[in-house]
Amino acid sequence: MKLTQRLYESVKEIWQGYLEQPFVKELAEGTLDPAKFRFYMIQDYRYLLQYAKVFALGVAKAEDEELMRRFACMVHDVLDGEMKVHKSYMARLGITEEEVAATKTALDNQSYTSYMLDEAYKGGCLEILMSVLACAWSYQVIGEHHATIPGALEHPLYGEWVQGYCSAEYRASTQEIIDCVDALGADITPEREAALTEIFVNCSRYETKFWDMAYAMEM
Repeated sequence: MKLTQRLYESVKEIWQGYLEQPFVKELAEGTLDPAKFRFYMIQDYRYLLQYAKVFALGVAKAEDEELMRRFACMVHDVLDGEMKVHKSYMARLGITEEEVAATKTALDNQSYTSYMLDEAYKGGCLEILMSVLACAWSYQVIGEHHATIPGALEHPLYGEWVQGYCSAEYRASTQEIIDCVDALGADITPEREAALTEIFVNCSRYETKFWDMAYAMEM
């Protein structure tokens, strides 16, 4: 069993819970209050700016040229891929860059990104990847689940979100992270794996808090 398969076993119950989160469930059903989605888009955009910095630390810390290139591609996937969907929605929802810049980062969002960056600064390339894997991979799981719900892909407001996170492009970017984790983690000690699993579980728990925060529009 590969490292990421063992990691998944440690969080599968948490991730299953995402599908029952009110925000996630109502988005799939098309019943989510647009005001909650607007709040989420601003906070998630602010999150992604910090998320990209975690990958950028991989460029700085990697010693192998190919690994540096892989981290650089991951930064590109966030800034020029995932954030394109956000910018499209921001335009549709009347969210300006000035509003995003003037909006404070919600407390749970700040706690999550601070934790990610702290683990990335303290650790090596595997710790960096562990700080982002829960977000990247669980969004794919949610997107693929939503794609099976009748009407979710075609919804006039939320369909583009579902399409983005179940797309072949997004799956490829997530698989790149998974493959990188498995390659770097092939021969780690049980002690190192336990430490990495703790980061992965903690980030998965933060994802739960993020969905709750978005639904409550809690700053």
